[in-house]
Amino acid sequence: MTVSPAARGASRPLRFSPSAWQLMGLDALAGAAAVTLAMLLRFVDEGAVPATYAQRLVPWIVLAALLQVGVGEVMSRLRRPGSRLGQRPVAPFLIATGLSLLVVLLLNDVVLRDALSWRLPHFVAVTGPLLGAAASAALRLAAARSIDPEELLLRRVVPLDPSVCATVLQGKRILITGGAGSIGAELARQVLTAGPAAVLALDMNETALYELEHDLAPLRGSAHFDTCIADVTDGRRMRELFAQERPHVVFHAAAYKHVPLVEANPDQGFVTNVLGTLAICEAAIAAGVERVVVISTDKAVNPSSFMGWTKRLAELIVAASQHSTHGPLFSAVRFGNVLGSRGSVVPTLLRQIEAGGPLTITHPDARRYFMTLSEAASLVLLSAAFGAPGGLYVLDIGDEVAIDALAERLVRLKGLRPGRDLAIAYVGLRPGEKLREELHAPDERLVVTPHPAVWRIEADYTIDGHTVFNGVRQLAAQRQAGHLQPADYPAGVRAIVEAAVQHPGSLAATHC
Repeated sequence: MTVSPAARGASRPLRFSPSAWQLMGLDALAGAAAVTLAMLLRFVDEGAVPATYAQRLVPWIVLAALLQVGVGEVMSRLRRPGSRLGQRPVAPFLIATGLSLLVVLLLNDVVLRDALSWRLPHFVAVTGPLLGAAASAALRLAAARSIDPEELLLRRVVPLDPSVCATVLQGKRILITGGAGSIGAELARQVLTAGPAAVLALDMNETALYELEHDLAPLRGSAHFDTCIADVTDGRRMRELFAQERPHVVFHAAAYKHVPLVEANPDQGFVTNVLGTLAICEAAIAAGVERVVVISTDKAVNPSSFMGWTKRLAELIVAASQHSTHGPLFSAVRFGNVLGSRGSVVPTLLRQIEAGGPLTITHPDARRYFMTLSEAASLVLLSAAFGAPGGLYVLDIGDEVAIDALAERLVRLKGLRPGRDLAIAYVGLRPGEKLREELHAPDERLVVTPHPAVWRIEADYTIDGHTVFNGVRQLAAQRQAGHLQPADYPAGVRAIVEAAVQHPGSLAATHC
């Protein structure tokens, strides 16, 4: 997928994540600069360094550079996650500084005691190692600061201004399903900045909803914000809730998204991702909702997992709902992997780093599309504003990122060295996982939208809505009657998708 000029940008924020060799070079530079600065400070009152001391400084600069590389190595080893000293932020630096000072003093005052032409002034022998160690410690602390997920991207974050959606959201009642999740919560934050009349966050997670109420309190302004414990798969409850709240705009983010878990629990994956989407769409039509946006995933393209198949069927439900009514404006958005969302790769890797490793990667060739939480939520809001009936949208999020490269960058941003301070282990692809994802299929093409970094997907096929609805309801009835085994769900969902998606060639063959 090509990257638009808006997504590239010439400037990026400075990010300090040196490689192991770069860190060694910086340590060497710190050591050389430290002893030079210490010598200048020693003779600052005299206006210049005496020639005899200037001459002996040259070999000491080389020695100090080599010594500081060793000091930096000691610091890195002592700070390894999982070690006893690694849990104490200051101890590794103090120990390495003490060793550095001891080595210089032994060399200067013991080994070179009788070689007066090579010895440093005592002030320089003490101050130089202290300055060098302080510089090496500062380098590691700068790299070990808290990490913004945006720093892991190898591209500029796409600027998506949610204020563009003000005409769609301002003064409106907004309902967000999955509102306590990472994406749902970010959606709520951005929606509140657009001046809605009311926002209702719906979720099954009571604790997370309670925390969300407190987190968003400063952002409410004049908008009424409320939460609701409810299950999107309960069709009756959804119809009652929609009739009571009368939302103008609905963002459907509630879903099961973890490939291995949905693979192992296909019954619940079907119920939440498919029947939940159908229940939301039906309730929206009955309540006269203006707009509905459903969140999908790149795993819905040429699915290899049951989660992908359920989200592909959810996309078809959205399109079929649009074709079956002149009421709500339905649309869907396809996400890549969202950095920082719960259960995503970054929080998992951070936990492994804190535990001392190893970092587990499925495959050395595994690649994924990545976007930030802010980009993901803004894409959802923009798709609501575009107004294309049944539209399916993706963000121009650049090229795929290798998972092992992402892990190495994360380790370096924590001030550590991949493969030395932390091991990386390849554990193999999990059931249903792909090596690479796609944002659109071969029978889909990307067309421009009013925003240069957002694409609308235009399909070369048509969707038989009757087949979609009948197939889903028949599969749901078989489940309700207890006629389905876990292994039956993937074949059943796949059969619905393949029957509902009709290509021009297949239609011609059918008519013949």
